Amino acid sequence: KAQENKSLYKLSVTGFVRADAIFDSRQVVEAREGFLLFYPKKPLFDPNGEDVNAQPTFNQYAMTTRLTAKATGPDVLGAGIQAVIEGDFTGASNAENNSFRLRHAYISMQWKKTRMIAGQYWHPLDLPEMIPNVLSLNTGAPFHSFSRQPQVRIDYKNSNLNLVAVAASQRDYVNNGPTGSSSVYMRNSVLPNLHAQLHFKKDGLFAGAGFDYKILTPRLVTDSLYAADESLNCLSYTGFIAYTAGKISLKAQYTRGQALNDHLMMGGFGVSEIDPQTARRGYTPLTYDAGWLNAAYNSGKWQPSLFLGYTKNLGALKAITGPVYARDADIDYVYRFAPMVTFVTGKFSFVAEVEYTVAAYGRNDSMMRVTESEETGNIRIGLGAIYSF
Repeated sequence: KAQENKSLYKLSVTGFVRADAIFDSRQVVEAREGFLLFYPKKPLFDPNGEDVNAQPTFNQYAMTTRLTAKATGPDVLGAGIQAVIEGDFTGASNAENNSFRLRHAYISMQWKKTRMIAGQYWHPLDLPEMIPNVLSLNTGAPFHSFSRQPQVRIDYKNSNLNLVAVAASQRDYVNNGPTGSSSVYMRNSVLPNLHAQLHFKKDGLFAGAGFDYKILTPRLVTDSLYAADESLNCLSYTGFIAYTAGKISLKAQYTRGQALNDHLMMGGFGVSEIDPQTARRGYTPLTYDAGWLNAAYNSGKWQPSLFLGYTKNLGALKAITGPVYARDADIDYVYRFAPMVTFVTGKFSFVAEVEYTVAAYGRNDSMMRVTESEETGNIRIGLGAIYSF
């Protein structure tokens, strides 16, 4: 009987080894020693008028090599149960590159129509069905959300519809604020990041929409040592659609977001008022529109694809009168054109991608809208070799 009970538990380990090389035509705003590209740096001119940031760069990596372990066992409370642990070697920061870091770690409980996930998983703005087919580690950021967060998630599926409700916190992907990048602004707000989505899925079509709400508390005490009692509300919306017909697949997503820099997207917040007696502050979020389109053709060994992305700075809800805590708020818009081709044979893949990204830097007015912007572009050539197991 002990042998019979033992057979009810199963463990599988999968993953891949990946080697990458990249070339950039100029200096870029990045993470992980340049592997995670956002957009080109603005021109920085020396006394002779030469752009210091025009210097090209080259690098190689193996840090995205990944391991995934999945465990299953007897039903619990009438639900099929699965535990997943997934990690790679990109570390938690540039100082920890090549260190093993946690990507996903969650327990999934599946009833007939309801599924519950508890642990660290993709933020609901990052739908697994909607991840773009790109080589770059950014997976389409800053146009496509990139964020994994500790959370409790409930999916209720009835026929072709799926209702999703999530309460999430922050860990590796956080907002910027008065004390730098930290999860403390959400932790001190007590209320978790709340998100709701509705999905429709039928005959190769997947579509839906979502609503995201979070409160940030930038400070607990003012510069004059008064209790701060400061917070701001951040609302975001998204709509998405994916369609597969034969060998062709199309994906598109639109997001209007406030303070989504914790998703590797554009945004943040700024000070809109300061009390002259207590130095208490009022805050306002910065709002951005972001959209992307991904088309792919699966012809067997050769699989071409194309990614297009665009994000636009819509400014703040109120005039800014103090500090701004945001990701490069002097950018008016960013766009990207990235064709890619993948050669697949068995479990081995070779990928080549050209990524042309343009950022329009300019001057901010009092509402943080950008004027007199000028475009700066970067060409990235990426090569990757992947062996899965």
